[in-house]
Amino acid sequence: MRRVIAVAALALALAGCTVQPSGQPQPMLAGGETLSTLPVSALPGWSADDAAAALTAFVRGCKAIALMPPDQQLGGAGVIATLAGQAGLWQAPCAAAITITPGDGAAAQSFFATYFAAYQIGGSATITGYFEPEYPGSKNLTSADRVPLYAKPADPELAALPRAAIDHNALYRKAPVTAYLSNPVDAFMLQIQGAGRILLPDGRTLRVGFDGQNGQPYTPIGRILVADGDLSAGDVSFQSISAWLKSHPAEAPFIMEQNARYVYLRPLGDLPDDEGAPGTLGVPLTAGRSLAVDSAVIPLGMPVFIDTTDPLTGAPLQSLTIAQDTGGGIHGASAADLFFGAGPQAEAIAGQMHQPGHLYLLLPRSAGTT
Repeated sequence: MRRVIAVAALALALAGCTVQPSGQPQPMLAGGETLSTLPVSALPGWSADDAAAALTAFVRGCKAIALMPPDQQLGGAGVIATLAGQAGLWQAPCAAAITITPGDGAAAQSFFATYFAAYQIGGSATITGYFEPEYPGSKNLTSADRVPLYAKPADPELAALPRAAIDHNALYRKAPVTAYLSNPVDAFMLQIQGAGRILLPDGRTLRVGFDGQNGQPYTPIGRILVADGDLSAGDVSFQSISAWLKSHPAEAPFIMEQNARYVYLRPLGDLPDDEGAPGTLGVPLTAGRSLAVDSAVIPLGMPVFIDTTDPLTGAPLQSLTIAQDTGGGIHGASAADLFFGAGPQAEAIAGQMHQPGHLYLLLPRSAGTT
């Protein structure tokens, strides 16, 4: 489902960087070429983007980073880790960001142009989407809602069980149940997204989010359905996978169990409707502005500009996002997952999002760039 490149290859490529006397880093590719750098103001579509919205998401991340010790690792590889991979390296841009009046687009654009330098990751990237699905369910076992969504068991051995064992009741009465759904396909798809909203019988909504996973390999079942001839390569989406599984109830359990990864979900308590569940950085995700990345390559908290297209309209989708989450299917520097929020509109676009594009990392100038 998502394009994969080797993390080690990028680390090797960036490890050969040199820093010029001016302090300007020159990240080198394995063949000796430098990564493409450009002013933030020259990013494609930069002038039309809502920098104030990106700044709000950035400040939200800064508040989490400010609580960390300065040597707290945020991720990254090579020169990226050196310049932006620790919490302490974000003190200057974060301190400046919180002084800007929220909603002031011109000031936000000036901030990012002043405090960051942009670097294009070479080659094409694949940009996917995720969202918070909404499904009817219950907190308690009922005649209709019988498929459990488990929270992570305290016993490490139980927590490491593969999906097939869990689906065959290996955790029955051995792990806390967060909620029950009526359809196992809905439970599977909710886990793939990592968070969701359960519409309870009394009209309330139960927000659930990531509570760890079993450590088993992640296998995108879309690839299996394509290999088996059940879906065409160009028709793999959240919607098509869910529809196929629901229309083939006899075959669906076996297909889903090929993905041994099981994601545990916990209740999140009361959250504003317009905020997403907390991501890996520990802050609520922002629709259209929070990005899931491979943190072994791209540090959490880093601004990342995406240049791609809307899968429904083909219109340019060019916006500044903040790396605030990770995902089991995201590997390397040329893959990223954009959060679209919750509800039918978010599902429509996120479920179809599998677009080529380019990614640009914004490295803080205060860490040594000029």
